[in-house]
Amino acid sequence: MTLCTSAVEKRRQITRHIRWNLGFAAFCGVFAAVYEHFSFGVYSGAMVFSFAAPLLTGIVLIILRALNRHPGTLVLQLLGCAAATFAAGSIAAGVVEIYGTDNPLLKIYPAAGGILLAAAGIAWAVRMQKERA
Repeated sequence: MTLCTSAVEKRRQITRHIRWNLGFAAFCGVFAAVYEHFSFGVYSGAMVFSFAAPLLTGIVLIILRALNRHPGTLVLQLLGCAAATFAAGSIAAGVVEIYGTDNPLLKIYPAAGGILLAAAGIAWAVRMQKERA
């Protein structure tokens, strides 16, 4: 089977995003482990699971690559931003929780991540609609 150059480039692009997401998930896991090691035995659920959003995004991209579906550059960028926003919010919430306080501004992270995730879904739906037409 011969692939055209654009198909090869699309596969490389989605592979780069998979590597970035899985690498970022590993970084978040290591960061949480090191931070909690030096927090004198205080743990935070938000900090422990900060790796989940980038990991799930990477898994979704692996499935899309296996199905030979390319969501498009805009969708990939929005998914990466959403995963980074969720992870940053989780780490920030974990730091604040370990410190022993609360901050109402931390509610912005899940809202912003949700908006970015919804924007990725809308962008993908628009792309699929254009491909069908």
